[in-house]
Amino acid sequence: MRCSKAQYLIELKLDNELPEAKEKALKLHLENCPQCRKYEADARELQQLLRNITMVEFPSWLHNRILDETVKHERKRVLNSFIVRWQTIPALVVIVLSLIGGWAIGKSAYSKVNPLPENASAIYSNYLSQTDSLNLVVFGESTLMEDLFYQTSEDYK
Repeated sequence: MRCSKAQYLIELKLDNELPEAKEKALKLHLENCPQCRKYEADARELQQLLRNITMVEFPSWLHNRILDETVKHERKRVLNSFIVRWQTIPALVVIVLSLIGGWAIGKSAYSKVNPLPENASAIYSNYLSQTDSLNLVVFGESTLMEDLFYQTSEDYK
């Protein structure tokens, strides 16, 4: 057994918490280890000194002062938690306003870049009626040359 383990068991023994199964191993170690025997003697002496110390009465005014400070601290903590909660509201408002602003800017900018004409449905229906099969697939942006809306209905006659 190592001395560190024996010292731990000595502390348990002095507190009357040492299991009986470990007591025999500790006794065997103490017979062969003078350092641990000294540690046990010093621990017993310290325990005896601590038992003889008179306990000083805790002043009641100090106890009440500590409780008052605790209540003040708790009030501040609760107030700070409300402040933190209220700080999230402006942040959420800013996020929502930025999303709405981005949507509005995108909608107005895209309509200026690629405007849809008033007769878009007529152009598409005219084109689709003249084609043999439906081969119209739209992916992403279209160029001016390929866009049906920039061609007149006369191009399909």
